[in-house]
Amino acid sequence: MPLPPPAKSLWREQEPASPDYPALLQDCAYDIAIIGGGYTGLHAAHTFADAGLSVIVLEAGEPGIGGSGRNGGVVSAKFRRGFSDIARSHGLEMAQRMHTIATASVEHLTTTLNRFDLSNTGFRRVGALKCAHSAKALYHARQEADWLRNTLGDTGLHVLCPEAVAEETGSSSFVGGVLQDGAGTIQPLAYLLGLWRAAKARGIGVFAQTAVQSIAEQGGRVVLTTPGASVIADRVLLATNAYSWLTPAGKPIARSIVPFRSAMVATEPLPDHLDKLLLPTCRSYTETRRMMRWFRKVDGRVIFGGRGALGAVDAPAAFRRLEGAMRKIFPELHDVPIALRWSGQVALTFDGLPQAGLLSNRIGYAAGFNGAGVAMSGFVGDQIARRMTGQPHDLALIARASIPKVPFYPLRAIAVRSTTFFYEMLDAAGL
Repeated sequence: MPLPPPAKSLWREQEPASPDYPALLQDCAYDIAIIGGGYTGLHAAHTFADAGLSVIVLEAGEPGIGGSGRNGGVVSAKFRRGFSDIARSHGLEMAQRMHTIATASVEHLTTTLNRFDLSNTGFRRVGALKCAHSAKALYHARQEADWLRNTLGDTGLHVLCPEAVAEETGSSSFVGGVLQDGAGTIQPLAYLLGLWRAAKARGIGVFAQTAVQSIAEQGGRVVLTTPGASVIADRVLLATNAYSWLTPAGKPIARSIVPFRSAMVATEPLPDHLDKLLLPTCRSYTETRRMMRWFRKVDGRVIFGGRGALGAVDAPAAFRRLEGAMRKIFPELHDVPIALRWSGQVALTFDGLPQAGLLSNRIGYAAGFNGAGVAMSGFVGDQIARRMTGQPHDLALIARASIPKVPFYPLRAIAVRSTTFFYEMLDAAGL
């Protein structure tokens, strides 16, 4: 199956493709082979290398062709499912463990930035603001914040009045909001390429343009075939996430997730008066509609994103909807041209939580970050590598005894499109 072209994104403009990572053209043997060169695979590679193992990373395209190079760069300590919902389903102790994991994912990212001196990633721990579009939405956001504070002891959440949110955003579209202190923003492609450079510098084999076509366990080892060479490894980690459909090797993961397209637009640099008025603190922002939109400001541009649709290519209609939503929230942007449009796929899971585990004694996997993976995917990559090497780890509900299967998988496109249409109708009606 043909690879998607590199995203024509703001990130790619700032970080052009590197020629330093050729395809694998010679047969080789390693202790660990990792399929997928995104955040999950690269963090796992560093953890395996820390354990003294030889590691090879095989990326089907160029670095950043998948979600790690296309996302919005929002660093958050959360899951798609709320912690109070987890407590209702699995008990308070499990909710506390999952909250600890979410917080640890951001700390893991910052530790990694310091460890490898990734100072060019633009990381800023400026907080994230959830902007309520209705009184009902604000009530639920306030309830969740109160529950987290009173039950789990999370003191980093602050409820803001409408005037404070208007000052934060430059928009009068919201009735209030909840600010989370611990979140941040990053240049996602610069972060990924920094992980690649650090891996190469310490002797990890990192190869681009090397799609793994098959995996077979033979004679107590695992054999991987690629167009140019074969790899023999003691153990393998599948870290292909939303792009698992690209090659036959990712098929077990593909059956466990639903890839959903997330689209983004970036304006031209704003005039000075708008730059001062809109999003002056440069946090990340989300709104509370069912079809969630998010926005932030980078280098004087507004970036506005949201869920698009299924499919392997960009959808012009999704971009038009995004631009319309952006200008409804920020009428001042009506005459500001859009400079860039891009999208990427998000891996949704049936229960709204990431998943990691073993397909066999020699093959592990990690996937399904539900649009909140900038910090979490790297942390889970580290933790599954620890599990595969017998080190202390905690994945809580992320750990799976067997790989989940999406119910009625062949009908996933129809189901998601129907759900999307239904949610858009509810949002339009203000319900």
